[in-house]
Order: sequence, then C-alpha cells, then structure tokens
Amino acid sequence: MTRDEALSVLGVEPGASRAEIAAAHRELAQMLHPDKFGENKRLRARAEQQMKRINEARDVLLNGAGGGSAGSGSRGRAAFARGAGAPGSSPEAIRFEAEARAHAAETARLAVVAQLRTLVERRRAMAGMAVVAAAVTLLFSRARGTLGMLAVSVASMLTVWGIVDVVMLSGQVSVLRKRNAELVRLRDAARRVAQEAARL
Repeated sequence: MTRDEALSVLGVEPGASRAEIAAAHRELAQMLHPDKFGENKRLRARAEQQMKRINEARDVLLNGAGGGSAGSGSRGRAAFARGAGAPGSSPEAIRFEAEARAHAAETARLAVVAQLRTLVERRRAMAGMAVVAAAVTLLFSRARGTLGMLAVSVASMLTVWGIVDVVMLSGQVSVLRKRNAELVRLRDAARRVAQEAARL
C-alpha cells in the first residue's frame, strides 16, 4: 500500500500528525469492527478485510511519519498532537476529537455504502436470473423428451438458487442499511459536538 492509498483509507490529510493518524485509525476500527456485524458471516468477512486495510494504512503512515508534524496547522490539532492535556480537557481538544469521530464515521459510512451498492446490484441480478429461469421452466414444462426435461430441471434449479440468493442478500442489505443509519447518526452527533465546542 502506498502512502497516498493509506491516507485515503484512513481519510486523513497528507500533513496529518501521528495523533491524527492514530485517532482516525481508532475511530474507523471502532466503527468497522467485525463484531458490529453480528452473526452474518459474509459481512463479518468483509469487515475483517477492511480492518486489515485500516491496520495496514496505519502502519504505512506511522512507520513513514517521521516527527508527527501537524500539517493542517489548526491550533486544536497541534495542541492535541503535542499532548496538551487529556482528551476532553479543553474545547479545542473536544472539537478535535469530535471532528475526528465525524470524519471517521463518514469514511466508514462511505465504505458501507459501497458494499451496499454492490449487494443491491447483485440482488437485482439474481432476481432477474430467477425470473428468467422461472419463465424458461414454464416455457419448457410441456416439452417432451430429454431436451425438455433437461431444460426444466436446469431452469428450476436456477430459479431456486436465485430465490435463495435474493433472500440471503436481502438480509445482508438490511444489516448494511441499519449500519449506514447508525453511522449517519454518529457523524451528525459528532459534528454537533464539534460545532458546540468551536463556539466555546
């Protein structure tokens, strides 16, 4: 993974400090952790792949990030990077943490939305295949001979396979939609906190 890819995965700017990188990694890891997807094995497997990318991105940036300069120049981030108190000890630190959480939530949400689009497209394709296979089954159901029986058996098998896959994908789509809604709530709440802290 290149440094630019790692920056994109964690959603941080090129001049991000070590503290910003660590905060972005922590937030994304919390939001995309495989445990968030419960018993769904497929979604857990995808989340595990994402966690590997997030961890790899952190390693690339932290191993290559020399002194931890605060490239954004914002006072809150620079103060936090220097360790100016525990998180929550000043409005600037609160704003920094809230902005990091909002940014991580949005980055995680975009990853979930990409997965959601893929699954919705696949479900649509499987539903189309099931409909075509059902039509072929009906069309050849009165046909006699080996060819007719073969067409009916293959088409009915494809119909069942398509229906089962559509049902399974619908469950995964539902889980991802709920996760997307959770991430939107987290992002919006963190943005509100950051705005309130900025007013202090």
